[in-house]
Amino acid sequence: MDALSDLLQTIRLHTSTYFCSDFNTAWAMRIPADGNGVFHTLIDGQCWLEMDSLPAPIQLNTGDIVAFPTGGAHQISSRLDQAPLSANEVVDGILGGHNPFYRAPLESDDSDIDKKSSSDWATLMCGAFAYDSSMDHPFIRDLPCFIHIKAADTPELGWLRSLVQVVSVESRQQNPGASVVVDRLTEVLFIQLLRVHMQTHTDKNGYLQALHDPKIGKALNLIHADCKAELNVDTLAQASALSRSAFSERFTRLVGEAPKSYLQRWRFEHAKRTLRERRSTLLAIALDSGYSSEAAFSKAFKQHFGLSPGAYRKQSAGPD
Repeated sequence: MDALSDLLQTIRLHTSTYFCSDFNTAWAMRIPADGNGVFHTLIDGQCWLEMDSLPAPIQLNTGDIVAFPTGGAHQISSRLDQAPLSANEVVDGILGGHNPFYRAPLESDDSDIDKKSSSDWATLMCGAFAYDSSMDHPFIRDLPCFIHIKAADTPELGWLRSLVQVVSVESRQQNPGASVVVDRLTEVLFIQLLRVHMQTHTDKNGYLQALHDPKIGKALNLIHADCKAELNVDTLAQASALSRSAFSERFTRLVGEAPKSYLQRWRFEHAKRTLRERRSTLLAIALDSGYSSEAAFSKAFKQHFGLSPGAYRKQSAGPD
């Protein structure tokens, strides 16, 4: 298993699409800060995005995708002077069968309110990414606060917009299994957004760039492929075709901590996941984590997480 796949399983990534709906009256939605992420895809039309960290509003166009992996507060609207409704109010209305920003035309209505020529017209798809943001890991720490993929600047990503179209169609239909299909495809969308971000920000330091780095990414994949593997700084450096010193410097610069520290940290995280899933005995988990005894492992685990493996397993199991 590669590093990113292992991480996404460990943080228990879950995605969902809230809605894909048409808007045809002046509209604005305020999305508050949240511990998890959200995304918006403009299937059709134009709208504005405002965020405190942006120097000016950004105009979004057909095919644009924006994501907020860390759940930053923002606002999207058809007009910058439009008073917003809360996102919860809009989502509840749409899921309840009444979009507060859509007026169905009467048969006698000759206006163009429902036509795509209207400046307020938009088809918007919104959803969320939920994950365990409490995990102390550089992947969580280095998630970008904002990703913007512009359709006009990325014609080579037509496949990504095709995926969005499939999610859009499925989310509007009531076919058997549609909700499961949408959630799975939205998870694929999230992963693809991270991939695009990694490929377009190669000049930055951070964990996502470490995953994309041809040298350090290989070492991370080895670490995550098998927690029981006999790995150390020397074997990882050799696999990365770097000297020990060059490997340690590059790894630490990109990941944010030394290779030995990261390897130990991940083995503890893997142990925690195994304890939660109740798949192995404490002794087996201790041996897989590189400890020769259950007692030594329990002591180190408690120093790292603040409670013993047995206490964590009982806590994660919840009430009977």
